[in-house]
Amino acid sequence: MAFRFKQFTVNDERSSMKVGTDAVLLGAWAGNRIPSTILDIGTGCGLIALMMAQRFNDARITAIDIHEGSVEQAGENFKASRWTDNLSAELISLQELASGRANAFDLIISNPPFFSDSLLPPDPSKKIARHTETLSFQELVEGVNNLLKPGGRFALILPMESHKAFSHHATKKGFLKCRELEIIPVKGKKPNRILSEWTREQEEAVFESLCIRKNTLEYTDEYKKLTEEFYLAL
Repeated sequence: MAFRFKQFTVNDERSSMKVGTDAVLLGAWAGNRIPSTILDIGTGCGLIALMMAQRFNDARITAIDIHEGSVEQAGENFKASRWTDNLSAELISLQELASGRANAFDLIISNPPFFSDSLLPPDPSKKIARHTETLSFQELVEGVNNLLKPGGRFALILPMESHKAFSHHATKKGFLKCRELEIIPVKGKKPNRILSEWTREQEEAVFESLCIRKNTLEYTDEYKKLTEEFYLAL
């Protein structure tokens, strides 16, 4: 399936994860400063990295994944985009990358594995993409801590309960939440996702919420405003 945004088309046929709302939300929201270097952890088909390239034209973006098919697909999507010179896809784990580099990125983003307590799926690629068996929250925080530049930020999206578990590890490592966006899937429903951005610097945190759909299931104006830069039609 191809996802057509204003500036590029994303092909996700061989990726371990299909393009979803979580990725679109994170790609549209993460980073409210101008980074020069960005790392996308668990890039899949490369959608979030491409969204970062569209938002931050001069940034150098490294996209990593441990699923070979995803890295190949991301690489193809990068080559087909207008930002191909700014994007690179690497078959490497966060743990390996963090052991060989330090203080390398202004902004790190991830739509990470989070179903740590659920039944493991039979499909190995889905297991890699959606379970913390290959990347625990503790390992995620430690890797980000090694790779993030002083003053840098880390942004991710998680379900409510997983966010609590991640926050425990992040604060224990000295990270402070500077931004949060609570996601309500449909008006009147309870929030089911949280986007959060973390830093090691002391600053006033901003807490907001966003509803994706009205009761009629039409997209809300606030969701359209956040994502309109990317969709051809919404």
